Amino acid sequence: MATKVADQQLDKALKQLSYGFYIVATRKGGEDLETRDEDWVSAATVSWAMQSSFHPPLITIAVQKDSDLNETIQKAQSFSLTVLGKSDEKLIKQFAEQTEVDYSNSKVNGISYKEGETGAPILDCGIATLECKLEDALTTPGDHLLFVGRIVSATSKDGQPITEADTRKHYEGTSPRS
Repeated sequence: MATKVADQQLDKALKQLSYGFYIVATRKGGEDLETRDEDWVSAATVSWAMQSSFHPPLITIAVQKDSDLNETIQKAQSFSLTVLGKSDEKLIKQFAEQTEVDYSNSKVNGISYKEGETGAPILDCGIATLECKLEDALTTPGDHLLFVGRIVSATSKDGQPITEADTRKHYEGTSPRS
């Protein structure tokens, strides 16, 4: 059993890792869903994303197990990861809450999107976007699932990525509120 001092040290050590802000988006057609009869777009802010292979190019993201995003990625077998820039800070909160989709205008939470080659929504924001085909989903005893995606396309713009160090928003340590 860990001591309070050890727990404090773990919390402090975890907060020393670098964390960025990203939006993960996915879409599944209604014809393929059992619980819905219409297309379903899910998008959310995530902090835990990293490159995990050079060849083939892979990224790994962590998504809450009890989230709609988790379920939709598994059904769609694809997702996009948008890297938020320093000018995109307002989008962190906007995508951390309920997803609102305007299908007739191809907008999610007010941001335009187009369909990528995998069917994943490619959002018109951020400084880079990676579109991925799901390679693997790793279940852990923790509260997040790990998705490994093979990058099938990428776009990039000028700008600097926003990190937790740039904001008052934090999702690290031993609890989401630590």
